[in-house]
Amino acid sequence: MKFNQLTKIYGLFFLLALTACKKYGYEIPDGYPDNSQNVAEGTIDTNMKVIDKSMYAKARVFPGLVDQSEPRVKDAQFTLDLNFTDQTAQNLRISVAPSPQYSTGYYAAPGELIKIVVPAGVDGLTVQIGAHTDDLGGKSPLLRDPVIYNRKQLVSGVNYIRNLYGGHIYILASFAYPNPVTFTITGAVVSPDFILGQTTDAEWVAKVKASQVPWLELRAKRVIFTIPRDKVIATFNSSEPFTNPTAVFTRWNDVFDLDYNAWMGLSDNAPDVRDRSPQSQWRGILDIQLSAGYGHSGFPFVGLNDSYWFASFTSLNSITTSSGQWGTYHEFGHNCQQGKVWSWSTLGETTNNLFSFKVANRIGANYNILHPSVSSGFPQAITYASGTGTKNFDTDAAMNDPFKRMTPFVQIFEKYGYDAMTYLYTEARHAPRLNTSDITMHNFVYEKLSDYAKTDLSPFFGAWGILISDAVVAKVNAKYPLLKTPLWTYNPLNKTGGTGTITYNTTVVSVSSVQSGDGTTAALVDGIVSAASYWHSNYGTATSTNTLGYPINIVLGTGSPVPIPVKGVTFAQRQNNSAGYVKDVEIFTSTDNVNFTSVGTTTLPQNTAVYNFNFPGGAVSTKYVKVVIKSGANATYANLSECNLIKP
Repeated sequence: MKFNQLTKIYGLFFLLALTACKKYGYEIPDGYPDNSQNVAEGTIDTNMKVIDKSMYAKARVFPGLVDQSEPRVKDAQFTLDLNFTDQTAQNLRISVAPSPQYSTGYYAAPGELIKIVVPAGVDGLTVQIGAHTDDLGGKSPLLRDPVIYNRKQLVSGVNYIRNLYGGHIYILASFAYPNPVTFTITGAVVSPDFILGQTTDAEWVAKVKASQVPWLELRAKRVIFTIPRDKVIATFNSSEPFTNPTAVFTRWNDVFDLDYNAWMGLSDNAPDVRDRSPQSQWRGILDIQLSAGYGHSGFPFVGLNDSYWFASFTSLNSITTSSGQWGTYHEFGHNCQQGKVWSWSTLGETTNNLFSFKVANRIGANYNILHPSVSSGFPQAITYASGTGTKNFDTDAAMNDPFKRMTPFVQIFEKYGYDAMTYLYTEARHAPRLNTSDITMHNFVYEKLSDYAKTDLSPFFGAWGILISDAVVAKVNAKYPLLKTPLWTYNPLNKTGGTGTITYNTTVVSVSSVQSGDGTTAALVDGIVSAASYWHSNYGTATSTNTLGYPINIVLGTGSPVPIPVKGVTFAQRQNNSAGYVKDVEIFTSTDNVNFTSVGTTTLPQNTAVYNFNFPGGAVSTKYVKVVIKSGANATYANLSECNLIKP
């Protein structure tokens, strides 16, 4: 009897020793980073009855346990369509693209072994347990363990995997299969997911109430959100119960169909693969702690597990009015930024937010309610653009705000249509090379938006202080008429401003010879041809800055911060002093008032009639025109009533 008892005790001790020492995790290295410290030792475990409860305490905190009453499936089958076109961030030229991650509809309980059978001849697949892939390494204090998901490469036949924290089960594909693939799974529980077009609202509510699975997925063609079941349950007795996922996710599908994919010029059946919509869904998830910020972009996009982010995923009122959606659109917008082609360095928190305006425009929402800083930032930015003087959009303190920097883009959309963004994105995907500097990105946006508008938008870019290269301005000048209205004064918030006509008043930059008290240099460009309005060169005492005789240099400015087309120069002799008539002149143009290029010579008529000299080669894109008077009727002085620029 004592022997039998001792035998049983020693046997039990031996069994406990075996089970207590066993570690569960990857059986073999598979190329994915694993910081979980759960590296397997020894033989592969296939005992479905053993549960590793070593992380139960942490799993209970997050992401949660699965009650033992929840049925575990045995030899259940699920079929996945793995026939996809891999749309990478590289060929879309965006920051992040959805990857082929397939939801199975199953959830692994913490520490429980999952068995997956893969059909013969199917390889290149990986199984992932856990939707929460944010690595919190380095965060302190930690609210959950840094890494709570794991992955394992699948092979044809039987595969086993467990995760000590539990989580949704996914299949990741590295290449496409033309035909659907059917898998067999054992040991998992069914996740109470909603699938748009397959699950009715009533069916889903019933599943959620009956389930003890802590997390579930809301799935549409374009987007999948992973949310906690307890927050769903809590809404059922609230003022806005989340019992209408069909309506909510129909709207979400529209947002990603129309305001992300289509706005970027992507469609399912585009002939060019670069223009095809991602066939994998965008993903968003809530987490108890984030690696960075209150929300951050990526695949999946992550928001804090609080009431704001939960409502942004699930509230019909929020998505139909575009209120409360700024954060969600903001983070998905980060994923879609084309930062290597046109979204230059100071637009990191700007161009991602333009998607909010696209949604608001489509549904007729008030721009003022999108974000508190929009209603204050836009008017301040317009004041800046309407001002004079030297400006720099990227460095001026007055524009050091992402909400202000959105203003010129929204003005363009409002004036020329939101398809301007579609054109910009499409051109960026097809550009022969990436841009590496801010100025090349400025130039790209200026040229492409001008192409779209069939209008030279250089005055608009000049008003905003967005620096563009003279050579590119000249190229666009030659193709399109100049912008005629001051678009930079238009306020998208109240639909006012932006009317009238842009005027470029010629300025006298410098004159090398002036007689004080006898005429004025301003008379050269006042548009008045009369005996009382004239300029007279120096006939008194010469100085280093006020010469006598010839040549006499008159430098005129176009009045534009960027080069604009100039056709020629209009002259008028002084109306009552033929002794000072100007004769031979040569005309030069420049974009920097330093380097000048000759565009022609002419001899002025020796009478009082207005004389227009048109440049022989046609209009020249310039900021400065220098008129060099080489000779005149008088050997020591000259005078003119008018010396002004002819602009198209």
